[in-house]
Amino acid sequence: MFGDDDLLAARAALADALNTGGLSDPQAETARAKLAELAQHTLFGRRVIEGDPCTFWYKCQPGDVLGRVERNLELRVPAQLILLVNGIPDAAKIRAGQTLKMIRGPFHALVSKGRFFLDVYLEEPKTQRMIFVRRFRVGTGKDGSTPLGRWRVPVGRKMMHAPWTPPLSSDLPQQKILWGQPGYPLGKKGYWIALEGIEGNPHTAEDGYGIHGTNDRSSIGKAYSMGCIRLTDEDIELVFAMLYEKWSTVTVTP
Repeated sequence: MFGDDDLLAARAALADALNTGGLSDPQAETARAKLAELAQHTLFGRRVIEGDPCTFWYKCQPGDVLGRVERNLELRVPAQLILLVNGIPDAAKIRAGQTLKMIRGPFHALVSKGRFFLDVYLEEPKTQRMIFVRRFRVGTGKDGSTPLGRWRVPVGRKMMHAPWTPPLSSDLPQQKILWGQPGYPLGKKGYWIALEGIEGNPHTAEDGYGIHGTNDRSSIGKAYSMGCIRLTDEDIELVFAMLYEKWSTVTVTP
């Protein structure tokens, strides 16, 4: 059995090797599989490994509200992920004296249009080492309509039960469809993560480009959407819980 120090050392070594870009495809696939397994042990499991810069224990104080605690600690991780990691269904159930596992972020995403995947990485505090966490299959825009570039999750544009309006580039009527109405396309819970361009990218959050769930699972792994990046209901819930407004970036490559 590996000791805790070995787990952290293996995570760092594998992340560094993967980040060099010098591994063959089979080697990179093996590294990602091992890093995903290590993420389950070190990040998303119910333990905190001493010396891990990405996780720590926090004892709740009287009057604590999870969202405020997250901001005060500058975790840059959505409160939703803290709830998931600690097996808590509702933030209102947090009580004084309770000990929670905290994760330091932010998380970032890398999307490959042509290979139909979205990789999530955790940015390790202080070192800024990018640690691969998990790969998700996605659907992208038909006729190459998913724009390339580097994007940011803007403040206030990440939501559940999001209304949907067809993009201007589509032939559909420009009529807003609300969650629960006939024809609503964004999945059971209507997760929506808007994206705005950064570093010279002219796109804004109002352009209607983002990451969302879908009612059509068969479109995953295909160039089928009107330009957005789509995931299954199960996967968008996890991605939604990891990407943080203002700090998380999404890089889209060919």
